[in-house]
Amino acid sequence: MRKGIQMKKTLLAISSGVLLAVLLAPLAASAALDLGNAYLENFGDEANYGQKTLPAVIGNIVKIILSLVGLVAVVLIIAAGFMWMTSGGSEEKVKKAKDLMGAAVIGLVIVVVAYAAATFIVNALTTSTEA
Repeated sequence: MRKGIQMKKTLLAISSGVLLAVLLAPLAASAALDLGNAYLENFGDEANYGQKTLPAVIGNIVKIILSLVGLVAVVLIIAAGFMWMTSGGSEEKVKKAKDLMGAAVIGLVIVVVAYAAATFIVNALTTSTEA
C-alpha cells in the first residue's frame, strides 16, 4: 500500500516536471529571438486601434472572455480524464470524473454557441453602423 502511494507521488512529480518543461520551452526559445521591438512600439498605430467602433471593441472583449472560458472548459475536460484514468476502478471516483466531464462538455457547448451568437451580433452591429 505504501509503495503505491509513493509511486503515485513519483508519477505526479514526473508528469508535473514534463508539463512545466513543455510550457516553458517556448519561453526559453523566444529569449534568443529578436521579436522586432521597433515594430511592436508602433503596433497600435499600424493596427488602427484608435479607429475601431464601440460595437467592435465590445465584441472583441466578449470574444476574449468567451475564449478564456472555453480554455477553462477544455482544462476541466482534461482534468476529468486524468481523474478517470487514475481512479483505480473506484466507482465513486469514476462517477465524479464522468460528472465533471459531462459538465465541462456542456459548458464548452454553451461557450461555442455564445461565441457564435456574439460573432453574429457584432458583425451585424458593425456592418449596420458603418456608413
